[in-house]
Amino acid sequence: MKRTALVDLHLHLDGSLNLVWAYDQSLKLGTIPENTSFEEYYDIVYATKYKNREDGFRKFDLMCDILQTRDNLFYAAYDLTRRLNEKGMIYAEIRFASQQHCKGGLTQKQALQAVIDGAKQGMIDFPDIKIGIINCLMHKGPNAAFNWKENEETVRVSGELLGQGLVGIDLAGYENNGDFRDYGPLFELARSLKIPYTIHAGEMGFGEHVLYALDMKPNRIGHGINCVQDERIISEVIRTQIPLEVCVTSNCRHDVSYAAHPIRELLARGAYVTVNCDNMTFSRTDVANEHSQLRLIGVTVEQLQQCTLRAIDAAFCSEQWKQELRKKAKSIMEIE
Repeated sequence: MKRTALVDLHLHLDGSLNLVWAYDQSLKLGTIPENTSFEEYYDIVYATKYKNREDGFRKFDLMCDILQTRDNLFYAAYDLTRRLNEKGMIYAEIRFASQQHCKGGLTQKQALQAVIDGAKQGMIDFPDIKIGIINCLMHKGPNAAFNWKENEETVRVSGELLGQGLVGIDLAGYENNGDFRDYGPLFELARSLKIPYTIHAGEMGFGEHVLYALDMKPNRIGHGINCVQDERIISEVIRTQIPLEVCVTSNCRHDVSYAAHPIRELLARGAYVTVNCDNMTFSRTDVANEHSQLRLIGVTVEQLQQCTLRAIDAAFCSEQWKQELRKKAKSIMEIE
């Protein structure tokens, strides 16, 4: 039987916590009422009805509230590395936003270092997996100016720790806030510091955001699926061969079926597609499940193998790691 190797380039730490541990920490730290049962906590995490998509993002706040200490950030990164290893992953890039973890007195650099250290310890204890850390800039408030100082600090501390476990940066959050292009100068700064970067674009918002993101010269685009809204946009995605970090189950949680998801169109038309899970806990998935679900809607093993090899090529890790990962992936998939 033909097999696929497992690589995830788009995986959020706060959306992938061990739920039992998160519940225990929420009670311990008093971030939820002390009489909250695990069942009630579960229902909060997996609520399906929100006033709007932005309201749905508040479940991330529930997780961020317990990730305000070095110990908890370290453990969260370590434990996620352990669980990814158990699932047979060979490489993952774990992303989080250091600026979201400073409420308890940590600096952004300290928060970032804690996550890097947790992943590094995980790789020592579970040497079959390699992990890179991505630090996220955030869309917040009505426009880019609202959060400029914090985002600029995110870029600078990422530059300081680049190559020490940090492999790149991202722009995440609610992408419809303000003019998308106003973030451009932050990525000019990132380029000056030689930091690779990806940008969430065309996930929940306008397909045109993908074009705006391309103007900011990213190495990859997070999601990008709304490029199919306009022939002009999808043609540019195909022409540029910008790697797309597609997360099917995550997108299908919002009234879109697997069969209606545009991944098959993107693959058929020759877009540079990688397959990822976004949030293991919130989306109740992992890359192995993504592959299984895609097989059910007609995506071939050969296409998934290509997505894996393309993900390795598009990874932000060192070329040495990429060579090791290509060799390992081809061995698992039994291809030359």
